[in-house]
Amino acid sequence: PQFVRLPGVLGEATLIFLEDTSVVSRRARDLAQASLARLSASIAHEIRNPLGALSHASQLLGESPDLPAQDLRLIEIIRNHTSRMNDIVENVLKLSRRERAQIEQTNVTDWLRTLAEEFRLEHRLPEARVRIEAPRSGIEVLMDPGQLQQAVTNLLDNALRHAATDNHQPTITLRLSPIRGHREMALDIIDDGPGIPLEKRSQIFEPFFTTHKQGSGLGLFLARQLCDANQAPLEYVQIPNAGACFRILLRRSGSDSPLSQPAELANL
Repeated sequence: PQFVRLPGVLGEATLIFLEDTSVVSRRARDLAQASLARLSASIAHEIRNPLGALSHASQLLGESPDLPAQDLRLIEIIRNHTSRMNDIVENVLKLSRRERAQIEQTNVTDWLRTLAEEFRLEHRLPEARVRIEAPRSGIEVLMDPGQLQQAVTNLLDNALRHAATDNHQPTITLRLSPIRGHREMALDIIDDGPGIPLEKRSQIFEPFFTTHKQGSGLGLFLARQLCDANQAPLEYVQIPNAGACFRILLRRSGSDSPLSQPAELANL
């Protein structure tokens, strides 16, 4: 706000100018993030070759006979850290190589079931660990299936890592439901972990911010970037009797008429 004194018949008055700086701030943030992505990509390319050499050398060293237990433990540490660094490099390169979204009309219910099945197979999870709550009928939305699959997979990986404890293996629910007069579909990725502390929620989408010792801090940042490219906002929401919940808002296709009644949910 800016204040300007004005003379008046009954005394001085004040004229208040209110300027909305959110657009400028958003553009500055986008510019900073683009610069960060380019710089990080350059660094990632320089890191990749020596990182590969370290990983390969540790594998060869681990095949040596008669290694003492202390040396085997050191090799395991090298492998763990090179794997973590490789994940960071891959995420940075994905961000820098991100192409323009190819928006198309997609049956989101079929797409979601396929994604969940592939995720279960990749991580060798039983069906009960990744549940789907979605309308039985097909729902058409506008999105880039490849980019949204990468975003949701990042969120699923995040849930598996952060919701797990020493004596608890998390269960993840993928819930698809209509909102805002059925003009949009909300895709919720919900886990049964401890959730995210209130004081950290404002930082979770910042690059390189993580609360996990093995995390890169780029998974949520990359997921939001991919969702923004699809005009599908990603946000953290609090729901009762659950851990963390990330919501993606998907636009319904214009040719798909709104449902006349709340969608029947199928637990699959």
